[in-house]
Amino acid sequence: MSLPDFHVSEPFTLGIELEMQVINPPGYDLSQDSSQLIDAVKPQLTAGEVKHDITESMLEMATGICRNIDQAAAQFSAMQQIILRAVDEFHLEICGGGTHPFQKWQRQEVCDDERYRRNLENFGYLIQQATVFGQHVHVGCANGDDAIYLLHGLSRFVPHFIALSAASPYIQESDTRFACARLNIFSGFPDNGPMPWVKNWQEFEGLFRRLAWTSMIDSIKDLHWDIRPSPHFGTVEVRVMDTPLTLDHAVNIAGLIQATAHWLLTERPFKHQEQDNLLYKFNRFQACRFGMDGVLTDVNTGDHTCIADDTLRLLEKVAASANKVGAASAIEALHRQVKNGCNEAQRMRDFVAQGGSLSGLVKKHCEIWAGQ
Repeated sequence: MSLPDFHVSEPFTLGIELEMQVINPPGYDLSQDSSQLIDAVKPQLTAGEVKHDITESMLEMATGICRNIDQAAAQFSAMQQIILRAVDEFHLEICGGGTHPFQKWQRQEVCDDERYRRNLENFGYLIQQATVFGQHVHVGCANGDDAIYLLHGLSRFVPHFIALSAASPYIQESDTRFACARLNIFSGFPDNGPMPWVKNWQEFEGLFRRLAWTSMIDSIKDLHWDIRPSPHFGTVEVRVMDTPLTLDHAVNIAGLIQATAHWLLTERPFKHQEQDNLLYKFNRFQACRFGMDGVLTDVNTGDHTCIADDTLRLLEKVAASANKVGAASAIEALHRQVKNGCNEAQRMRDFVAQGGSLSGLVKKHCEIWAGQ
């Protein structure tokens, strides 16, 4: 199987995907009824898309191609209102968050889709365990070489993106002691983590050919790296974020990624080398475990930096680019969040520490999503 040619996209355009939890009140466990909800919503959409994900507890909402975060926010807002009317009709609810705090993976029903059924056959229970919920952000690129440079550049900030979005401290009724436990679910898959090192698009084509020759993959969609090129869209896709509890936060994170992409491709501040990834998984772990309190280690100097402090420096570096792509409001909002020490994982823990139940936590998340 050959890799499709890299589709030329307008640089820095956006596409955002959110994997949402479909909830069944009054117990607030995950529902197994996303198909009927999706079938009801699809005919009403005028922009964007609502579709299945792995299991019947998941609903994915995705924008079309957007020039800026304001356009993305408008599309999401329209979709949200349609979805909220539909969930009311079916006596369901919907919310964000990277994991459901007490669902049992054994109950999860894989969607009636050939690709997901094949994955279930290949990966067994790992597919049902992957009933977790993430945000993916696509950024348009002019060509494949730009995509590879951008992928390596964005990889430096994977811990920052994880820490900013961390919203999955609870799994299977337990506090995992992680800010983002969602990414741990994928550790059993063979393609977990960073993409193997390539220097340019030509080398990536060679990598894909070798993988396809082994029959381990059927398409680029079978490679679930943290960040991957998507040649059929002409984008680089960042896949490490938990689904936030609000649309505003999801849009702000997308704005940061868009601004960072503009800064990386216009300023070219790094000369990427294979050794850059030596501590990738160590730094990624720090973000998952401790969120903004995690510690980054510089692979070249051995210096240690708090993720919160380094995130503030990143926000300053990309501010000028944010102005140019229309994402200044996102940078300002994220700066306030980091300075104030606010994060969704800690708010979840505070709710439980103050006597709230896990079902009450999910109910609260549904209310937050509905804007109540």
